[in-house]
Amino acid sequence: MRFMPKSPVYFSLVLHFHQPVGNFDHVFANAYDLAYKPLLDHLWDYPDIRVGLHFSGCLLDWLLEHRPAVHEQVGRLVKRGQVEILAGGYYEPVLPMLRPEDAQGQVRMHIRAMEDLWSVTPTGLWLTERVWEPHLPSWLAPLGLRYSLVDDNHLHRAGVRCLVGTWLTEDCGHPLRLLVNLKPLRRLIPWQPLDAVWTMLGDLAELGRNQGIAPLACLGDDAERFGLWPRTHEHCWEQGYMRRFFDGLLERRDWIKTVTPAEYMERHADQGRVYLPTASYLEMMDWAMPTQEAATLGTYRRACETQDISRFLSGGFWRNFLVKYPEVNWLQKRGLDLSRALDGLAAERGEDAAVESGRKRVWASQCNCAYWHGVFGGVYLTHLRQANASNLLAAQEESGLWPSPHWSVRDVDVDGREEVHARFGPWQLFLSPANGAAAKELDYLPKRLNLATAFARHPEPYHQALREAAEKGEVITPDHPQWKEFFHIHSAEVRAKEPGLERLLDYDRFDHMPFADYLLPDETSLDDLTHGRFQPLASSWQTAMTWEIQGLKEGMEAAFTGRMAFTENSFDKPVGDPSRGLDVEKSFRLFTDRVEVDYRITACGGDVRNAIWATELALGLTSRCTGRSHGNGGGEEEKDLEQSWSFVALADVTFACPYSQGRFLVEVSPEATLRHVPLWAVTKSESGFERTPQGSAFYFCRPLRLTSGGEERFRLTLRFVE
Repeated sequence: MRFMPKSPVYFSLVLHFHQPVGNFDHVFANAYDLAYKPLLDHLWDYPDIRVGLHFSGCLLDWLLEHRPAVHEQVGRLVKRGQVEILAGGYYEPVLPMLRPEDAQGQVRMHIRAMEDLWSVTPTGLWLTERVWEPHLPSWLAPLGLRYSLVDDNHLHRAGVRCLVGTWLTEDCGHPLRLLVNLKPLRRLIPWQPLDAVWTMLGDLAELGRNQGIAPLACLGDDAERFGLWPRTHEHCWEQGYMRRFFDGLLERRDWIKTVTPAEYMERHADQGRVYLPTASYLEMMDWAMPTQEAATLGTYRRACETQDISRFLSGGFWRNFLVKYPEVNWLQKRGLDLSRALDGLAAERGEDAAVESGRKRVWASQCNCAYWHGVFGGVYLTHLRQANASNLLAAQEESGLWPSPHWSVRDVDVDGREEVHARFGPWQLFLSPANGAAAKELDYLPKRLNLATAFARHPEPYHQALREAAEKGEVITPDHPQWKEFFHIHSAEVRAKEPGLERLLDYDRFDHMPFADYLLPDETSLDDLTHGRFQPLASSWQTAMTWEIQGLKEGMEAAFTGRMAFTENSFDKPVGDPSRGLDVEKSFRLFTDRVEVDYRITACGGDVRNAIWATELALGLTSRCTGRSHGNGGGEEEKDLEQSWSFVALADVTFACPYSQGRFLVEVSPEATLRHVPLWAVTKSESGFERTPQGSAFYFCRPLRLTSGGEERFRLTLRFVE
């Protein structure tokens, strides 16, 4: 007969309910119907199972409007003392990426919402993605928060072996208790047979007895794993896993004590002081590393995963997502810049309703999901990036910040190089003189629409697994018999929602920005552009420009001038010859009804022959949009934005904008050849591999044949029609 421990183990289950700002209504609805409602109803049926609950504010905003019953579902659990409510940043930000004022403001907003909804004042913090930095206790202390959850990986990095209790840390004299979220439990529940769960809890009880402590087994993770993730609804609810799990806890109540985090800490002291380095859960720290380094680390991790030394293979640092994805860095730094600007506005006129509205919009833009990527994370989800970008523009407009006309020069993204910020009427541009006056942002403000949200195709560590499985014919697709089988998210199986995704593994050498310019060899093909294989002879990326801003009678002009040096041994001259290149004059004229972008290109120091000038207009349109082109003869031809194509003698092109119910028009003078490249990323999620649209790169191409001193002029005119 199995020995039953005399000493108990305390089990604290903390469920995190979250959907990001900008997610689709049907995702919110499915999450509630398949996971949240079953969980809350199940808890009501088991009054002796005590848990912690955390709801992000952005999810609650949707639920209270569309599923208002959740207010009573949670309220009755709170009233009978069964659940503890945890606080967090209202819009679920990664706290360390914020200014302290914004971090505290978001947490304070969430605490007040919990007080208003359920008459509770949380004392525990749900730490988004468990992203820890050592200064957090100082930020949290003024908010009345006493504890937070971190991962076992955090303790491993600090050299701690015993993970079955709580620990105490501090910053500048501000204490914070730490509960340890156990990775082995996360890997077991709800994936593995329950006997493995009982065995692990029994081992922890034994460990606690041997060390003379009250052992705590904490599992804090996403509520979506209990019904929303692939095939988990059938597994957890239809096939009875959760019923067996809770019944098993009650059957073993003599030695498994379910507690809320606060209850455990009221009864038991911490194990002592610890100072944690920067950390998150182990997978996140791997994902934050450069792709090649992450792949190398993965090789070593697999080689020693059963050895004790494996706990010291700790990976990277969350903030390096801001290096890995420059587009994410821009979005995050724009939020910081806006937040500081709102402080200045408040200093001028007080913290009025408009400033407060602007702050909340900035906070909404900080929802974490669009700032990182691994198996989870929404960097590659265009609608989440667009939602965050839209909230930044709403913050500006609702607060009255930077009214038209406005221009300024500052280093917005903190890369050591200034951007020119120009706003007139409905249009706003952030232009980079260091990169040939390419636009880091192109906004149509009345629609809160950032058109420049295209995303480069980045290599990811998991791409190699797809390649290898495809070579062996081992990719499981929907027509495969195994597709419908229960799938462990950490399984080594390679699943793909469609065959042939390995053929879409293309990567970009350059960021995608509107008005990035390239001088290309004549032989550059559409296929070269599609697969990112083109080799420019010169480009905006090596072209620093001087600039000048002036007001016009009914508009504003930002004019840029610089020499675009050749980057290859071309035209019989070596690389870097300062006497050879193209003198580029580029002006942006902003009017109420349009933006005119004028180019004047002059050959200097010799002839330019057998070349193509290509101006890129990278747009955050997706495969669900359709463009309509108007050819030289006046006829219209509809184009599919899911495919690469060329359109010769283009006079103008119109795009439908899915986020704004309007049309974006580009007029070309003189006519040019338009080459379109859809930006498909191959990403991996809990469902397997899939293609995700990252926008479109449109290249306005024209042959360049210039004698020394000869020049070429052309214009692009942008309009938005509602």
